[in-house]
Amino acid sequence: MKKKFVLKAARREVIGKKVKALRSEGKLPAIIYGGEIEPTPITVDTKETRQLLAEIGANTLVTVGVDGEDHLSLVREVQRTIIKRNLLHVDFQAVSLTEMITTTVPVVTEGEAPALSDFEAMLVTGLENLDIEAQAQHLPDVISVDISGLEEIGDNILVRDIKVSDKVEILNDPDDIIIVVSALTLMELEVEEEEEVGLLEELEDLGEKGEEEEVEGE
Repeated sequence: MKKKFVLKAARREVIGKKVKALRSEGKLPAIIYGGEIEPTPITVDTKETRQLLAEIGANTLVTVGVDGEDHLSLVREVQRTIIKRNLLHVDFQAVSLTEMITTTVPVVTEGEAPALSDFEAMLVTGLENLDIEAQAQHLPDVISVDISGLEEIGDNILVRDIKVSDKVEILNDPDDIIIVVSALTLMELEVEEEEEVGLLEELEDLGEKGEEEEVEGE
């Protein structure tokens, strides 16, 4: 059974630059829109929202309570400060359990590909995300791809190879490559050799400097 995420909110009258005062009080400016709801400025508790965002994925349902009325929602955008990554604003999209939603889901790999060690190969990613369509309650946060069957150079995983719930439809071309095993090219090998030579030269330089310092010390 999936965990239920709930966040209390209050309607917000303060807008524009005046919201800075709200943040200093521990309140986070936000907005909720979608479905039958008119875009409504709200505030949520900054600490609670930070904890919530640390737990959920991009397509996790969150119940946002506004003035005693609950709205099933998805977090659609999170704004943060550039350096400290402090929360600035959050967008919530209210959804219905019956409507179909189109969204993007990241691809994550599971297992280890034997080809990487057996042939000193590399994995080339064709698609990092997949476009999907499903009802809100069936939206996955990620789509897992098992790479343990990639044993030789040229082995690949196509969109058609991905197994998902029958409640989820992948919209990408079935022939699109998600991951393929590739041999290291001559250029890549030369780059690796150059990096190794560069590292050795740096170590030699450090050694020579150390010897010079010892001589000067004497």
